[in-house]
Amino acid sequence: MSELSKIKEFPDGVHGTPTGLAFTADLSFDQWEVLLNRLYTMNGAIQWMLGDALNYGNTRYGEKYSQALESTKLTYSALANFAWVARSVPPENRNANLSWTHHRAVSKLDVEEQRKLLDEAERKEWTVDTLTEVVRGTPVTEKSISDSVPVPVGLSTTVANQVLDTAVCLLTNDVKLCAYCPYHREK
Repeated sequence: MSELSKIKEFPDGVHGTPTGLAFTADLSFDQWEVLLNRLYTMNGAIQWMLGDALNYGNTRYGEKYSQALESTKLTYSALANFAWVARSVPPENRNANLSWTHHRAVSKLDVEEQRKLLDEAERKEWTVDTLTEVVRGTPVTEKSISDSVPVPVGLSTTVANQVLDTAVCLLTNDVKLCAYCPYHREK
């Protein structure tokens, strides 16, 4: 991240509350889109913000967890994770296109290896599980579907089979119009 960016406040007429948003005025479509973007940005940033704030408090006041436990009502484990990842992954390695959990997967690696794997994870659109496998040295392999799948509680066998048939329809390369979904794929 070469430049600092701010998460700006909500548009006029929108106020955050501890349990949601309060709308005190009508928003234009553009303002609504800005709001959605800011909320999305905040969602991806909160673990980083908490971790950075904890590390700042520790450096500045010698306080890390005792005050934070009281102030945030989060568990020690959650706070320790946020602080560790924020301390271990420098801001210049943080990738806004990847989740905080992606960064946690590489947090024990040296800075150069972090950067390399995070760039690759973004480029190849790796899931957190795939990135974790790479960090552990497990070769990345294609996943296959099991021949048998347990039927979830509350789902009939008929409906479960329809769901599986739809999945097969989506995975096959044959031209097929699925009996259960409108999906149609040509070779």
